[in-house]
Amino acid sequence: MKKLLLILTSFLLAISLAACGSSPPPAPPQNQDDVDAVTSASQKESSHPADIINGLSEDGFWIFAILSDVTIGQELVVGGEFHQKDDPAQDVFRKFALYAQDADRNVTANYTLTVPQITVYSPNFRIQQGVVKGNIVVDALGFELMDTVLEGDLTFTTQAQKDSASFDENNITGAVSVM
Repeated sequence: MKKLLLILTSFLLAISLAACGSSPPPAPPQNQDDVDAVTSASQKESSHPADIINGLSEDGFWIFAILSDVTIGQELVVGGEFHQKDDPAQDVFRKFALYAQDADRNVTANYTLTVPQITVYSPNFRIQQGVVKGNIVVDALGFELMDTVLEGDLTFTTQAQKDSASFDENNITGAVSVM
């Protein structure tokens, strides 16, 4: 009798767990054009170094956000050409968000990324809000540091890339140069 009860209990528990995992996904926002950074758990936002490395690779996403302070012990390479909101009709643009925001797009937290070096090959790549501790090397046009503190050097491979960039030198503790 105890064996039958144990089997029946295990069966009911398995059914309950399966039912919990089969709920429909949450509904998307009503107006997706107003959404800048998604606040659900996905590979487009993470604080795991491997997810960040993959998310900013050539096979990554047009936008990626970290969810807390992060340290990556190796070079972070930003590659590929992406369009804003993954829409080919939109401009070429890519964003790395070092912040959290509420539904009204108010910044609620800023995060720090510590990394030896970020090398940027994606055109029109923006790092927004937060702190980068490490060096950045840019080999693409249209790079932007928006409301970001860089505790390191910012180096461009050509003068044209530097001229096309947007950044506040007051927010950079290291040197800004062209190779």
